[in-house]
Amino acid sequence: MVKTRIHTLIATATIVLLGGASPMARAQQGRVLETLRDLQMENIQVAQKNDTVVAAFETSVYRGNYGALGLAIGALLELPEARNLQLVLLSDALPELCVTLPGNLVDEYREGTIGLEDVYQRMRMSVDDIGEAMRALRGSKRERSNFGKIDIVVYPGVTLINNVTYKLYRAAFDLQPAVETQLWKGASLRLQICFPIVNNEGGEWSRIRPGFLTLRQRFTIDRNWRGFVTGGNFSNSRIGVAGGVGYYSTNRIWKIEAEGGLTGSSHLYAPDPRVSSWKRFDGRIRAGCYIPLFNTQVDVDGGRFVYGDYGVRATLTRYFGEYLVGLYAMYTGGDKNYGFHFSVPLPGKKRSRHLVRLMAPRQFAFQYSMRSGSDYTKRALGVNYNTEPKSATDARFWQPDYIRHFLIETHRRTERKNDKKRGTEHDSKHETEHENRYENNRITN
Repeated sequence: MVKTRIHTLIATATIVLLGGASPMARAQQGRVLETLRDLQMENIQVAQKNDTVVAAFETSVYRGNYGALGLAIGALLELPEARNLQLVLLSDALPELCVTLPGNLVDEYREGTIGLEDVYQRMRMSVDDIGEAMRALRGSKRERSNFGKIDIVVYPGVTLINNVTYKLYRAAFDLQPAVETQLWKGASLRLQICFPIVNNEGGEWSRIRPGFLTLRQRFTIDRNWRGFVTGGNFSNSRIGVAGGVGYYSTNRIWKIEAEGGLTGSSHLYAPDPRVSSWKRFDGRIRAGCYIPLFNTQVDVDGGRFVYGDYGVRATLTRYFGEYLVGLYAMYTGGDKNYGFHFSVPLPGKKRSRHLVRLMAPRQFAFQYSMRSGSDYTKRALGVNYNTEPKSATDARFWQPDYIRHFLIETHRRTERKNDKKRGTEHDSKHETEHENRYENNRITN
């Protein structure tokens, strides 16, 4: 009762703050805003566009983007005030995808003529509607902003390299905590330190050293163009500036990306920290295609690596919900290399926000090079770097067909579990009744 009254007061206060619209429109906006707050969504904006409630929010408290979207849709469908809904999903406060739930679809669900799976199949998921939706949100207040809030993310670092003849593997395990914060729209700061835990190699691997020390700005240019610029200390002992821009088809099936950087070497650890001048240029062009039938991403890229060799690389990645596995092959400098990579979700589907939040990363990502022998290493072939942890890149995947497919698959698994549970409870009840009848008959006789 107390909780209900508190929610009512919050909704009433919200409606007052949303003055200027009709009473019914204010009620719709207030209830949608309250629901998204209760789900702990971030960077929430809500507005009214004709008879449609438009809401933008970020799912950064949750581990998976499609799971968080499913929670939001399920909760908003229960609101009698909200009939036509348009939801804009954000990442770093930038729009990624727009989901439209028209009134007739919502009505059919509430009347019980269709189920949640039908809603997922028939709702519109597109980037076409982003521009119009974001224009409707102009001037609306941002609620539960994550700007300036701090995350301490403890990344596990695992290294396995087979490029020496005196041991089977060079191996290391580090803990790599990073202070991360969202500064403004699209901008993030990451300050990371690597602490060696166990390794079989001396030198750099056995010393406390910086990881990613970066300032990153992501940006969008209309619905199809996206890019980034990052400066600072990167992986693979590189320091400098890097950037990229990409064109993504409206259905997000095809993409073409161009990336490059100007870097120097970075060895920032005692007793002799060193940084070279930024004179190494690298760049590549990548074409990619997502195949919805197989939930598979195919990428082919070619260009110049850090030390001047030119090569090509093909990567095949298969998605299994929040899990992904892949293979790659590359040819550079007259030699070839190949390997595999994977990314798995780490425990904790929800990480509630505080002023300072201590957490593991959402994903653990690993890549293994099958052939990086001594000659390949001596010639420094195929050397590249990342400007952010690979797990952060893997967690930012907003392909509409991928999201729809795994929304439906997750719902089906949940329904099967519920059916099994209901069946177990029914069997248990039936068995208890049978035992009671048997006992009563025995006593009577």
